[in-house]
Amino acid sequence: MEQHFSEEREVNEAEIRLLESALNLFSEKGYEGTSIREIIEGAGVTRPVLYYYFTNKEDLFRRLLEPALAEYTKALLSAREHYSEVIGRLKAVARATFAFAERNPQAVRLILQLYFSPPKCGPKLDKSIYRLRRFRFLEEIMQDGLDRAELAGGDAQSLALTLIGMMDTFVTSKSYLPNTHLSSEAAEGLIDLFYYGACYKENPPSVLVSPFRYV
Repeated sequence: MEQHFSEEREVNEAEIRLLESALNLFSEKGYEGTSIREIIEGAGVTRPVLYYYFTNKEDLFRRLLEPALAEYTKALLSAREHYSEVIGRLKAVARATFAFAERNPQAVRLILQLYFSPPKCGPKLDKSIYRLRRFRFLEEIMQDGLDRAELAGGDAQSLALTLIGMMDTFVTSKSYLPNTHLSSEAAEGLIDLFYYGACYKENPPSVLVSPFRYV
């Protein structure tokens, strides 16, 4: 029994070392700039050990990406559940986004690679699934705000895209300037800037229409 536990522990540790090595390299050098050889050298294992646990480099990237996105998605869902007004939901979303970036700077770099890499570069995953997940979530909040006359000045897609762009600018800066701090106060200030520029008016000065149409 003890021998079996010891062997299982060694196997688990090898897998963890591979994931840690891949995370470090992907976050520092990017997906395209990282080789399988560098990953196994960083983990201190052999190539057959890597292929025992992972199909290829894309599989490694996916195994790192999906838990990070699941954690972030859980935080977003919690933000929506605890607030009824749109501004409260949006502030909770921004706080959750900034807090996630503070806790997981390397994982955030992976996510940014997925969001912003050219279509034919990076891991050959269905990137639209990951990209649309957060967008759809925010689009629903924006549509609710429009329906309840809490928001105006654009359709739900445009408002969602605008807020995503604002938040991602801060998060991207954090990923390259690790000594900066994305505080909850900064998150709430960002939402105040967005919300009070898009809050309901009987005659809004302009109405932004999204140039994108997602099926």
